[in-house]
Amino acid sequence: MSGKLELQLVSKFQNSENRKREAVRAAHDQEVTTLLELLNHYLTLKSARKADTSPDTRRLYELAVRRFLEFANRDGARLELTRLEAEDVEFWMVGLQQEGLTPGSIAAYLYGLRAMYRALIWAKAASSNPATEVRPPKDPTPAHSRKNALSPALYRDLLEAPALKYGVDDARHARDVLLLALGGSAGLRAMEIVSLDVNDIEMDVKRLTVKSGKGGKQRFIPLSKNVMMLLKTWLEVRQGMVLRNEILASETALLVSVSRNDSSGKRLTTDGARFIAKGYYQTLGLPAAMWGLHTLRRTAGTHLYRATRDLHVVADVLGHASVNTSAIYAKMDMDVRREALEKMETMRDQADEH
Repeated sequence: MSGKLELQLVSKFQNSENRKREAVRAAHDQEVTTLLELLNHYLTLKSARKADTSPDTRRLYELAVRRFLEFANRDGARLELTRLEAEDVEFWMVGLQQEGLTPGSIAAYLYGLRAMYRALIWAKAASSNPATEVRPPKDPTPAHSRKNALSPALYRDLLEAPALKYGVDDARHARDVLLLALGGSAGLRAMEIVSLDVNDIEMDVKRLTVKSGKGGKQRFIPLSKNVMMLLKTWLEVRQGMVLRNEILASETALLVSVSRNDSSGKRLTTDGARFIAKGYYQTLGLPAAMWGLHTLRRTAGTHLYRATRDLHVVADVLGHASVNTSAIYAKMDMDVRREALEKMETMRDQADEH
């Protein structure tokens, strides 16, 4: 948030009486701006991560509130926010399903609505949370499919897809293959990828400074030979775009939009990055459950564990606070478990021979 907005939030919500008055008025009038300010203020002060709540979470929750307010005012009807029941929320989710939203997206919207009502309860503008007992629709995709990483062969095919689509001389090829590698080889999160600046790259020591992960922590990622090559290629292409005034010299973003619209030459957004990756996933025929950018990070974690068998290395590269988080990659890797069983059988066979 900007300093100006922070000051505004403090003056509007720091006093309990002012907070209640503003929240009651905003809920009654369904004033989206104030409701979102209250939500962000609540997330900063009262949520588990407080000020470290990620921009992606805030953006998603804000979108959920906007979508729910549209629902609350559909067809000229107007639902009173402080008098809603669980059935109202369930009816909203049915509408989201009919629009074609995935169970995962609907669940995220539900969590955003729950957060808004927690903020209203905190401000004493509501007495109950109608979304608390509501459950999102079950995702029919098997859990193992939702959490699968790409196989090494599929990952290679993915990195080759931009060249097949655009040709190796197209700027989109150089940018897109780097985007995919930053997720699938360096293990960066979506927000970390798009937040990278050119100055975050240290080619001389072969490392990348990642400063926008969860909790706002900074970490250093060593660059492999392949990622270094992709970075060098894209930086040369990017510099050519600067010289042709396709990118402003003052633009610091590493990855930029190269589409022919108002966003061209500006920092790539997380939505833009996800859209790019989705196109290549579809080309490979991957199921929709695997279209997110997190599939790339999951792939990096799984392959890194397979190569090292060291959870501490995985935790360090991916920026996990604990190796317990990284352990999921060991559990997911069927090949590692199969190899362990085969080694066990070999050991038994050798014992029988003696």
